[in-house]
Amino acid sequence: MRTFTVILICVLLFPHQALGAKGLDPRKVSVLYLGDPYPGVTPYLAFELDAFIVADPILCYHHGGSQTQLVDIYKYMRIYMPRNEREYLESYDAVLFSDAYRRAFQDKQLIWVRDSVIERGVGVAMVAGLDSYGASTSRPAASWEGSVIEEVLPVLVPPPEYHHNWIQPYVSPSGASIRVEDHSDEFIASLPFETDPKYMWAFNGQIVEEKQGSSVLARWMLPGFNNPPCYSTWVLGEGRTFAMLHDWTGTTDFTLWEYYHDFAINLMLYIARRPLPTDPVLVHVYRANVHQVSIGKSMILSLIYFVESFGGTARQIDREIQVLDQMNIDAGEHYLDNDFATAVASSEATLEKFKEIEELSIKVKNEALLWVYIIEWLSVTGVSLVSGFLVWTLMVRRRLYQEVRSTRLSKTPEK
Repeated sequence: MRTFTVILICVLLFPHQALGAKGLDPRKVSVLYLGDPYPGVTPYLAFELDAFIVADPILCYHHGGSQTQLVDIYKYMRIYMPRNEREYLESYDAVLFSDAYRRAFQDKQLIWVRDSVIERGVGVAMVAGLDSYGASTSRPAASWEGSVIEEVLPVLVPPPEYHHNWIQPYVSPSGASIRVEDHSDEFIASLPFETDPKYMWAFNGQIVEEKQGSSVLARWMLPGFNNPPCYSTWVLGEGRTFAMLHDWTGTTDFTLWEYYHDFAINLMLYIARRPLPTDPVLVHVYRANVHQVSIGKSMILSLIYFVESFGGTARQIDREIQVLDQMNIDAGEHYLDNDFATAVASSEATLEKFKEIEELSIKVKNEALLWVYIIEWLSVTGVSLVSGFLVWTLMVRRRLYQEVRSTRLSKTPEK
């Protein structure tokens, strides 16, 4: 703790310029996603589709062995985690701990993260989960209490024996409501929190304590626990950290929220201290269009493979997809320049182009399958004709049968 205090004092006295990831477009944010990037419903897909975010995932959530086995976690960490501090600093603008198992990390790796927040302006966020914050009473080894990461988080993690770590089932079986405290904060203002989303009515999460000097953006409505933080942030040295005290994976009211992907993307921009959109609806329209085009394009590519497997040609579709990709890149450039109105207009033009390609794909598919349809029709018709002829020959004309006389029952003559 003394070393941490010395570092903080030095940084405050001699501030450094925050550095971005080496070789990356400075408008983008490079994120190290640790924990649960997949499988299932997670923000990772949103990161992959968004022009602002470049995410490197490392699967390292454990849940006591019910999810990823330790041997696999350690293997992933050896392969994908930066080898040294320099490589780490040159690669990332933000680090996301989303249900990340504490024992997966070497002490030096966590020190890199802590020091990079203070000295280099790297953002850090932790999202609630069975391997986050105080974890659970049955798994004290997973708790982040007393770790160097807790030193830079905007909350205090309760010790493992603190059995009121989770709201459900210990505190309230139905969960707790969430109340936004600071609508003026740029992250909160970047999302439509004027009306509480459904997930805020009653939700499950973890209980922590507020840290002195942090800013609480939203609270759990739990008077018996002094309404603990739900969203909290802290500007520390050159960097910003964020604590999110409910999960964001699986199928829940939060992940079903229309602005779920926007929340995750904006949070990465926020902790990296990049400009945030001021019109949530406009940006949401752009991101929704990009998502729709991406999903539709993957289906068209599958259709191309299907057509070519029947000997058809999809060169015309390929040429149109190249045009679509360039239109998408152009829209993304406007988006990266924060010219969101032009980005929306460009994305809508891209969506119209996609619909044209979709119609073209159906036409090409029908042309490729024309001979299949003809052969199928001839086969069915031929079989029907042969079957009909055989039935007519055997059952109607009976040419293969010999007439027999009718017989009657009669008494045997007596001798």
